[in-house]
Amino acid sequence: MKRFFITCLASCLAVTVLSQSWPTPLPEAKAGTRWWWLGSAVDKEGLEWNLSEYAHAGIGAVEITPLYGVKGNEKNELSFLSPEWMQALRMTQDIAKKKGIEVDMNCGTGWPFGGPQVSLDEAACKAVFTDTVINGEHHIDVQIGRTKQKVKRAAPGGEGWVVDHFDRDAVKHYLERFEKAFAETGTPYPHTFFNDSYEVYRANWTPTLFEEFQKRRGYDLRQHLPELLGTVDDGNQVLADYRETLSDLLYENFTLQWVDWAHRHGVKVRNQAHGSPANLLDLYAAVDIPEIEGFGLSELGIKGLRTDPGMTRKNFSDVSMLKYASSAAHVMGKPFTSSETFTWLTEHFRTSLSQMKPDLDLMFTCGVNHVYFHGSCYTPKDDPWPGWKFYASVDMSPTNSIWRDAPYLMKYIERCQSFLQMGKPDNDFLVYLPVRDMWHKRGKELLMQFDIHNMDEKAPQFIKSILKIDSLGYDCDYISDRQLAKVRIEDGMLVTEGGTRYRALIVPSGTTIQPLTAHLSPLVIQGESADAMARYARAEDMKSRLGLRAIRRKNATGYHYFIANLTPHDIDDYVTLAVDCKSATMYDAMTGDVTPAPMDGGRVRICLRSGESVILRTSDIPQDPEAPKAAEKATLPINGPWTLSFMEESPKVNETFQLKELQTWNDLNDSTAVTMGTGVYTTTLYINKEQARKHWMIDLGDVRESARVYINGEFIGCAWAVPFILDCKDKLHKGHNEIRIEVTNLPANRIADMDRRGIAWRKFKEINVVDINYKKTTYDHWKPMPSGLNSPVKLFTK
Repeated sequence: MKRFFITCLASCLAVTVLSQSWPTPLPEAKAGTRWWWLGSAVDKEGLEWNLSEYAHAGIGAVEITPLYGVKGNEKNELSFLSPEWMQALRMTQDIAKKKGIEVDMNCGTGWPFGGPQVSLDEAACKAVFTDTVINGEHHIDVQIGRTKQKVKRAAPGGEGWVVDHFDRDAVKHYLERFEKAFAETGTPYPHTFFNDSYEVYRANWTPTLFEEFQKRRGYDLRQHLPELLGTVDDGNQVLADYRETLSDLLYENFTLQWVDWAHRHGVKVRNQAHGSPANLLDLYAAVDIPEIEGFGLSELGIKGLRTDPGMTRKNFSDVSMLKYASSAAHVMGKPFTSSETFTWLTEHFRTSLSQMKPDLDLMFTCGVNHVYFHGSCYTPKDDPWPGWKFYASVDMSPTNSIWRDAPYLMKYIERCQSFLQMGKPDNDFLVYLPVRDMWHKRGKELLMQFDIHNMDEKAPQFIKSILKIDSLGYDCDYISDRQLAKVRIEDGMLVTEGGTRYRALIVPSGTTIQPLTAHLSPLVIQGESADAMARYARAEDMKSRLGLRAIRRKNATGYHYFIANLTPHDIDDYVTLAVDCKSATMYDAMTGDVTPAPMDGGRVRICLRSGESVILRTSDIPQDPEAPKAAEKATLPINGPWTLSFMEESPKVNETFQLKELQTWNDLNDSTAVTMGTGVYTTTLYINKEQARKHWMIDLGDVRESARVYINGEFIGCAWAVPFILDCKDKLHKGHNEIRIEVTNLPANRIADMDRRGIAWRKFKEINVVDINYKKTTYDHWKPMPSGLNSPVKLFTK
């Protein structure tokens, strides 16, 4: 009995220690980045420097996407898939492997898939209808032609027609070029092939469509063209059948064939299905890594977060859109959901690390756990600043001043994703995607493409249903008819093909074409009834009552949550979790700190300022209650005077400033108004004996844009996101203490000055560089952005 007790105690202690440690991160826990090769004009020295910078910052994967070139650099360009290009790919793989970086590759150049191997008779196809009315009867003639769309932003050797994605032979022939290039050069295949969002326009047909329609729908479309065009009213059934047929063809002839081809060569597939004229869930489910996209800046009202009126655009990917890719991954049991992250978050040269975190956290709560930046541009090491740039932001590259503190963002991502990749999803409900209802809606075009920019027009009721479920404190994944047919009931729960368990299926309000659910009838809810949902699952109090964003996953010893306060309010409250727990642990991904979670009975205390996030892990092992520590709240202003000097700045300032009180440096003189770099604020602060006993935090207030803090020469942390608060870590002692704050600004002031002086840095072919509305622009009209510390700094007790 004694031995049994000791064994049990040892096991409990091991579990407790395990639950209070950060998971060992997978290589995929590191952020990846889309890596644009302009003209594929890369060389060994440049590859070594770029990859070294990425590795040092904490990037774990690069996705090569070749594009148009740099003006005047034609002699250095490599033709896509040529022996020279393949040699550069192999060189990249060799260098990256030594640095622990995964190498992925776009299965084409620019987007969408196409190129010189695509003949016109295998290019994207369209139908043109001529409706002639004779004696009141419609006579419709169909002319089949080609859209003649070419690859957008193509690289040298990648120019050509866009392939017909519905045509099996066309796709097969398209892929043969890649197979030949790898076989002839012996170059290893990349880790993953990638496909960008489906941006094939006006391609509403394929030569075999009439035959495929007959085979799949059971009747001859030729006899129902008036119904297809809407000149005869049939409730849009023929239109819906036409759209479903195209969906099937895209799924089978493009997606499945591409995946099968890649797998034969030992390569994974990462795909953005959005934009496709198909059921997005089926396309996402067919690939190894489904990828969603953020496009724009979410307007969340985070307290203290800098706004930039006129320089941002609304994020088209709301909660309902962000969940398509993760839903397919969860339902099919796939471990990763990736995201094209920060596309056009703000205007060029104006994006701060702090503006990235809220949208990043939003993606995490929607199931993303494998972030790829949009993006990084290969640039020669010694190219004049700002180096080579892609036309769209965000610029996550070594020539951007935010790169100095980017490693702290990277570490945050790695810590978060180490948890978000661990265990299995534990969302409450499946929600049926009523795509057939959507296909019945007639619009301006026959084709219905589900792109992120206008999903609110195609699925308004579905979006409303998802947001209601979310507001009630539940989480869900979407499911298609194809996936639903393979769901079973096991131990009173729904189990999907991928082995993921759910409490019930919700058929959303407004669904008129009901799914086949007879085999699941005990666990089907019609509409978003709060009472009905409560019979199957417990709502998350933190979501429904406090408005927090959260996602829950199940692990070997309990559950864990990623929780983000994306509201304008600070929150400090006890919440009842939807799962049972006897103790919990808090993990701060910003700092790496791990602390026991305060509990009151079965409730957990959540204390998050606006913009903060935390990971919470539950356990069934009780923890000894801690005696409440009553501490008198105190604040202590750091009044200065301050000394301001500069480091790593360009242009050079060559002056040190004495400040009676804190201020930004942009209006000190002409040189500080245009410099990009790091301003160093230093002062001394006297702490008496009583104050030295307290646990102090430092509040930097309004930071423009990120800050490293040192106390008495010791680094205490980097404040790169709101709230700009750090733990002083008992570094303050009795007597005089040196406070050093290194603040790094954005490149905006420097680039605006270059435009005012007429420096020609826009040297790129094709679209070159445009503004957030895709218009050619210069930045000479920009006023200097505040740079440095923009408010008083103070200490306060924890």
